[in-house]
Amino acid sequence: MNVTQIVDASPELLVSQIVEKAVSSISHNWQQGRSAHVVLTGGRTGMQIAQTLDTDLFRLINSDIFSDEKSDAVLTTHTLHIWFSDERFTSLSDPDRTDTKLISSFEKCAQVPEIEIEFHRVSSPEKMTLKEAADAYAEELETSLTVERFDAVLLSMGEDGHIASLFPGLSTTGHSTKSAVPVDNSPKPPAERVSISVDRLANASAIYIFALGEGKREALTGLLSHKIGPVALLIEAAKSGQMVIATDLKI
Repeated sequence: MNVTQIVDASPELLVSQIVEKAVSSISHNWQQGRSAHVVLTGGRTGMQIAQTLDTDLFRLINSDIFSDEKSDAVLTTHTLHIWFSDERFTSLSDPDRTDTKLISSFEKCAQVPEIEIEFHRVSSPEKMTLKEAADAYAEELETSLTVERFDAVLLSMGEDGHIASLFPGLSTTGHSTKSAVPVDNSPKPPAERVSISVDRLANASAIYIFALGEGKREALTGLLSHKIGPVALLIEAAKSGQMVIATDLKI
């Protein structure tokens, strides 16, 4: 996997640049008559990504690239599958769930009939156990993607170097034949989560890792200098494609 860096003091500009790259991949698929598959991270950075993606997709579908379709008798619908890198194993009505917050960010796209966004949500304790929820998410991934790769995976690295809910030192962070794994001892509450596995995340055309803020310096240094941490495992698992590390830190 080819790994490059984008360094800029402005987190907002970094988000804008990376989302532009993701939208380019989505647009290419749509022009070829295919749907697109994108993985989104949670947290503050995830919200910025989702809001920017919503705006950029709205602009895209109204651009010259797709303007001719609007005159067709039959409206062409373009599908985007959004997967969540990880999720709290809580009720679907929990306002703190990653998917709840990110889905609400797609206000503009929700009003555009030419765009169909399919949000793939992890199940809840009311319906199944943690392991069953991970297995169900893995099956959904494998059924929807089969052997295809994600078009873009957008992740944010934590201060300890974690991505998704793949934390340093946890057995679930290692390589796995499963597309999604149950996490029952997350050091970041709540303890129970479901995460897309390292190997499934690695099966992507492009992976974008955000490392924003001074608190990420130690983890980013460990990755770049010593190749340690979950992101290093991601690079190891990737057979092809590209990874871009977007950071506001000079290391």
